Amino acid sequence: MNTTRSRVSNKDGSALMVVLLIVIITSIILASFLSSSMGRSYMAHKLSDRVRAIAIAEAGVNEAYSILAANFDARTNDVAFPLTAYGDGTYDVTVTPISNNMAVISSAGTCGSVTEVVILDIKIDSDSDAFNNDWNSAAFDYAMICGGTFDFRGCGEIDSATNSGETVLIHSNGDMDISGDAESNVGISSSTEIAIGNNVSVDGDVTAPVLDYTTNKVTLTGTPSEESVPFVAIPDLDLTPFYNWADSHGEVVNGFTFSGTSYTPDGGILWVNGDVVIASGAVINGTIIATGNISISGAVDINAADQVFAIASRDGDITVTTSGTIVGLIYAKSGDYSYTANGTVEGQIIIAGDIKKAGTSDALLFTQSDLTPPGDDDSSTDDSNVIPSAWQQ
Repeated sequence: MNTTRSRVSNKDGSALMVVLLIVIITSIILASFLSSSMGRSYMAHKLSDRVRAIAIAEAGVNEAYSILAANFDARTNDVAFPLTAYGDGTYDVTVTPISNNMAVISSAGTCGSVTEVVILDIKIDSDSDAFNNDWNSAAFDYAMICGGTFDFRGCGEIDSATNSGETVLIHSNGDMDISGDAESNVGISSSTEIAIGNNVSVDGDVTAPVLDYTTNKVTLTGTPSEESVPFVAIPDLDLTPFYNWADSHGEVVNGFTFSGTSYTPDGGILWVNGDVVIASGAVINGTIIATGNISISGAVDINAADQVFAIASRDGDITVTTSGTIVGLIYAKSGDYSYTANGTVEGQIIIAGDIKKAGTSDALLFTQSDLTPPGDDDSSTDDSNVIPSAWQQ
């Protein structure tokens, strides 16, 4: 009997151990499931916070963009972009000015313990912006420059009216030929060759891959150098802002012939579709821009006043034989410039083609152009078309 009871007792003990083992294993599995479930819940919560933080950061970018689209000058005003509560979090916007036309918006969105950052580059996309980019050309460092040949004949000077003491240069991408009783008080350069003859005096440096002159006829105060001179790109300026300005003031005409009296364009700019002929006795108080040729003869005065150009041709040539004074930038976008007179030019000359100067006139009294399109100034910006230019993240 005792043996039978002992066997039953052993069986009961083994069953109990099995049950305990099953309970322990089940508990471990349940704990594992619970831990995994809690981890997934935590990760899901974190992911939800991250998505919300990104949405909040984007809301901050959108709000800053709206502010800058209405007033781009606010890019320098930190007070305009305070820490702001949004939804179940906050956004903190920082605007970094890059230039008068560009800025970077950085928005940090926070939800719970998660912070995400969204960065947007913005810029002003307008005619004036494109125009100002064109002005970055190296050509505007020169008093006179042409994409073709430069032929200086007869008497006269190339001088500087307002840049005394500064380095002032004239340049041609093609050959430069200076002869006659001429004087240059500025440096000259060519990307191909410079030939100097007769009673020419050059006070500045002379630089070209090839120099051709005789020392008994030519006086060089500066340093002559035979060395490589890079080509200088002639700017292909977008004249659209000037057309728009003239059109808004009723100053767009088809062809223009004028003489004997004065003319002041409303708004300062006359746009001519076609050719321009201005003859003796005329006084133009403003700018003339033509799509065709421009011819000026006789005693004609042109004063660009507050505008950049005195005269500019988009598709044609410019011929000047006036004994008067032209004040402002002379620009030929694709054509040539011929100057045979005894008048005066005060400003800059930038020509895509050739420059030919003859007669007894001074070629130029150099003054730097005011590089500003109409209706704009350096202290303000055009907020009419502020656009995103790139998402950094």
